[in-house]
Amino acid sequence: MLTVDVPNIAANTPLWLALVTTFVAAVSGAILGRQPGRVSYDIVGVSVFAFVLGLGGGITRDVLLGNLPPLALRSPWYVVTVLGAVITVLLVGRWISVGSWIFILLDALALGLYAVIGAQLAIEFGLPDIGAITVGFLAAITGGVVVSVLRGETPQILLPSQPYALLAVIGTTVYVLLDQISGGMAALACLLSVIILRFVTLKWNFTTSSVRPLPGANRTDAKQQDSDPQGPEPEAPQPSAAD
Repeated sequence: MLTVDVPNIAANTPLWLALVTTFVAAVSGAILGRQPGRVSYDIVGVSVFAFVLGLGGGITRDVLLGNLPPLALRSPWYVVTVLGAVITVLLVGRWISVGSWIFILLDALALGLYAVIGAQLAIEFGLPDIGAITVGFLAAITGGVVVSVLRGETPQILLPSQPYALLAVIGTTVYVLLDQISGGMAALACLLSVIILRFVTLKWNFTTSSVRPLPGANRTDAKQQDSDPQGPEPEAPQPSAAD
């Protein structure tokens, strides 16, 4: 009977693959620093965004597990890769298309790898399944959340948007459930599920929906208005475009 031995890339991730995903994430962070907006960032700001997106997830994972010093700081290649991403964006950033299918593929691969490596390390440290899923999820999304906070924005995963965070949850759950059967197949299934679902959500524009506010909040506002005998003050007229 023919059997196929699938290597577990979560437990034995090739260095070149880890560096490629770090590079893609760091490029995304540096591009965020160069995007036009209400604030213009200098080279320090661009570099910080690249470091946070490129290394933040792995460092968060290692801190949660007590795996110190973090892996990204034990080898010089991770920091060198992030610096290379910053230089790349500074030199040719205007020609990098973050909307191209190749970049989206690599970005989804990075998301899946951060998630699956985090879950695998959590399992090795003896965490239960739900703990491993949590670590994998946080490793996948922490970098993006921190960058949004640094930019003074609400993290996109908290708003109705593309289900980026849900893909990390799905990927880590698939890995944890299948890891008991085959670690190699589990890692492959995790990456494929994240990548395929990423393209599916983009093609058909699937987004999450906002949660309906609690009705009690509306009743509280109404009671406050009733208790004011003069009622709310009239709003000042807003200037129109013609003004």
